[in-house]
Amino acid sequence: MADEPTPSVPEKPPAEKGLADLLGEASRLYRAHARSMLLICALLFVPMSLAKSCAMSALLGPKVAADSAAEVVGLARAAEASRQALADAYARNADAETVARLQRENVKRLDELSGQATRIAAGVPGPFTLWVLGVLAVLVSALAFATAVPVMAGAVTIAVADRLEGGQAGWIESWMLLFGRLGGLLAAVVPAAGLIAIGLALWVIPGLVVAFCFALVAQVAVVEGLGGAAALRRSVELVGADWLRVALLVGVFAGLTWAARRLADLIVPDSAVFMTQLLGDLLTLVVMPLPLIAAALLYLDIRKRRDNFGDDELRAALASLRK
Repeated sequence: MADEPTPSVPEKPPAEKGLADLLGEASRLYRAHARSMLLICALLFVPMSLAKSCAMSALLGPKVAADSAAEVVGLARAAEASRQALADAYARNADAETVARLQRENVKRLDELSGQATRIAAGVPGPFTLWVLGVLAVLVSALAFATAVPVMAGAVTIAVADRLEGGQAGWIESWMLLFGRLGGLLAAVVPAAGLIAIGLALWVIPGLVVAFCFALVAQVAVVEGLGGAAALRRSVELVGADWLRVALLVGVFAGLTWAARRLADLIVPDSAVFMTQLLGDLLTLVVMPLPLIAAALLYLDIRKRRDNFGDDELRAALASLRK
């Protein structure tokens, strides 16, 4: 009796990489190719940041003036308290040294009050106008980031894929390869950015949910060649299949951005809106390649486990970009 062929055992999907593994691999890639990764991001991020900082300065300037007007109330109260203390000193015939000290303090308070009042003499908008300007500022900032970051992520994804296949594509070549898929990418990114901005400006949480669902749209557009609504649906599908790791990575990106903003606030006073915005963006730029590289690695890991997307498929995707 002939031996029956042994049934083939289905190949197990590769083990899932944890977020720490992805960030560690992303950190190694970033350190090894820091100049290229930074230039990929800076090419778009720096001009975007300059334009956004100008817009934010114009929109938030009246709010700074309103905050200054609120400070006038405190200064007026301090000046009144100083005047009352001086009057009490006269009434009880205080010694000359005490009277002189209170006079100097009263003059100082009046000078502070006069200077602050002069700075806001041009007038402060009403509460509704300030609310509208605040909403517009959030919209401008969210639109700028939600549009620029996925486009940069597309170029970073190309660079990461090339490095994983032993290539040496520089920052210029990475952007040149992206141009072939830029139309489809923007067709997905622009409406997504609009939804994210509106959600953040009005309710915050819906904007965060939309950003989470479309977190992998850049990788989908670049590697799979999808665009518009198809890329958005594919991103939602992949995110839903591995939502926990995506959520953790989005949290890392948000944490790094928040830390950069807080550091900028410590270095530059809030009244200097343009410099605060610009410095915060530049500090964000330094750390931004890390989560973008990690996002590319996460996308490839999801595809490898779900779709058996291996090295051959990745090489084919890179080859299609070069056609």
